[in-house]
Amino acid sequence: MRTLILCCLSFSLFLSIQAQEMQEGFNLLETGKNQEAQVFFEKVLEEFPQNKTAQLCYARALGLGGNPAEALALFENMLAQYPEDLEITLNYAEAFLWNNRFEEAAPIYKNLVSEYPENFGAFLGYANTLSNQKKYPEALTYISKALAIEPKNLSAKTSQKYIRLGYAAQLAKAGEVRLAQTYLDSNFIDFPKDRDTQLNKISIYLTANNYEQAANLYQNFNQTKKEQVESTIGLALVSHLQENDKKALAYALEAKKQSASVNDSTLVLAAAERYTQALIWNAKYTEAKRELKQLDSVYKNNSKVLALNAMFGMYTGDFKKAITAYQTILEQDSTSFDGNLGIANAYRAADDPQKAYHYAKQTLNYYEDQKDAQGLVEALDLEYAPTIDAMACTTKDNGENIAYSYGVATTIPLSTALKVSANYGYRITRNALSGQEARSYQLGSQVHYRLTPGYTIEAQAGLIKAITTDKEYTDVQGALTFKTKPVKRLHLDLGYRRALQNFNAALLEEKIALNDYFVNYNWGITTRLGWYTSMIYTAQSDANNRKLLFTSLYYSLTRKPALKMGFNYQYLSYKNQVSELYFSPKQYQAAEVFADLMLKVGDHFSIHSVAAGGLQYVEDQEATSIFRAELNATYSISKQFQLGCYGKYSNIASAVASGFEFGELGFKLRWIPSAKPLFRQTAK
Repeated sequence: MRTLILCCLSFSLFLSIQAQEMQEGFNLLETGKNQEAQVFFEKVLEEFPQNKTAQLCYARALGLGGNPAEALALFENMLAQYPEDLEITLNYAEAFLWNNRFEEAAPIYKNLVSEYPENFGAFLGYANTLSNQKKYPEALTYISKALAIEPKNLSAKTSQKYIRLGYAAQLAKAGEVRLAQTYLDSNFIDFPKDRDTQLNKISIYLTANNYEQAANLYQNFNQTKKEQVESTIGLALVSHLQENDKKALAYALEAKKQSASVNDSTLVLAAAERYTQALIWNAKYTEAKRELKQLDSVYKNNSKVLALNAMFGMYTGDFKKAITAYQTILEQDSTSFDGNLGIANAYRAADDPQKAYHYAKQTLNYYEDQKDAQGLVEALDLEYAPTIDAMACTTKDNGENIAYSYGVATTIPLSTALKVSANYGYRITRNALSGQEARSYQLGSQVHYRLTPGYTIEAQAGLIKAITTDKEYTDVQGALTFKTKPVKRLHLDLGYRRALQNFNAALLEEKIALNDYFVNYNWGITTRLGWYTSMIYTAQSDANNRKLLFTSLYYSLTRKPALKMGFNYQYLSYKNQVSELYFSPKQYQAAEVFADLMLKVGDHFSIHSVAAGGLQYVEDQEATSIFRAELNATYSISKQFQLGCYGKYSNIASAVASGFEFGELGFKLRWIPSAKPLFRQTAK
């Protein structure tokens, strides 16, 4: 923090004819015209090279004018010449503050306040030193002592204000929000409606999700046109945090219009920045792109504009664009908060957790205990921590088949690239009409390996043991899948899997193995319009084969809640018709419209629901109506423990091997025993 200590000058050292000339230099220092003061005292020293006061003032002008290291060297030389001089010692100590060498300034000031208990400058300097060391309670003690010596000194009151601001921020970060507010309110005694204090209060309100109180403070910014622009910019942010992005855009547009009549380039850029953000929040990407192009032409390589380009990339799924923009920000300032945390999130989205870890932790190195960076590290830790999943469900169809299934699985990440899983399942099924019953036991393992960001291989292998009325056998199951993200907003899976038909007892009795060769892709055509397709060719062990095509065109209507609607089409064909055993039409088609809703209720409860309806065509039969619905509810008891339940119903003939309508109810549990990965994280 820049201190405001001025030289204590003794005019008796000068002849009266020189005093008037020196006063001009003093005035330049007092008014902050340090470059001019430097030139002035340099000329004085040419004529009077041994003049101590001129030397001291020249060094101060040099230090305050942007050359703190050179100023410190001059004070060191002066102190060697005048070792007991209080005025030089005070300036020498202050020069350490200019050089951000607070640890070295502290003992000097500590000795000064001990030796000179009535010296105002010593107490003020020590308070500012302690503040820069973030020792705020001690800093408040010494600034109070400085004010006891000079109660009306504006420099001391200003320092006290900034010490309170720093302490309040520290308290708020530690969760002591009420005490932080008390210290901030104390600033209003000497500085009524102080803008810095109000902005700090707003920051605390926003962190604590007290949006109404933050909005009330912003609405009081109405004394000048500049304040009105600041207010409207702030209200746009509050509206976004309240999840009212349309209102945020209205405020942002108003702020941009208001800024046109304000002669302040910083405020004009801030208004343009908020307007562009609001366009992105509202998925108005064409308009946002146009604004960005204009801002790039005016403010080339400006860090705020680069951050907007990165934000645009994140929202539109162009993570490479975001990473490039954040890298440019960090080239300009390696300590940039937006650059470090932003690129961490971008690398996570781009499937590069190693670099995400690195930059998240680097953010915490620069900004200790920062909430968002801590949250990202915790999320990554949980993502790569071992998990245990358990499930139980019952399934019933209108062919009087009923099944009960139970399963447990565990996943252990061995690194951010490699994780292994093991699972066990038990299923019992019976038919109420025939009395036929069967049981199956499944034991399997899986390896998931990320070759490079965007390219992953998954391999599964396992055994299934079936026990029916007349048979008992063991067979193998498995899968191999290659998952890629070859271009922006495209996920492509290629693979093979082998499984046994185990829906009911009759199918288990026949021991029919399915060999599926599949291609799946999910393509975000735009940021709202998507197209998912699954194509499967199945070679069965009973010499039959199947062709299946499922395609879905969908449109995202809203982000919060996440609602999308679309159209599905399905085509199914079997070479041989074995209708007495399983649904195997020569040709089957279905078309439906659907809605998919993901809703978060509070911090712990979430709901995912899907509903669809349409028509199905089985060979040459008349079309029949179809309907399916699914509801999933999840409650997070903590970040490490989740409970869920679900229910689904479908009368789509292709949904199950029996060709009947069916319903299912189930429960799920997920436990993360440790909030940290088992492997040691060594992000580079």
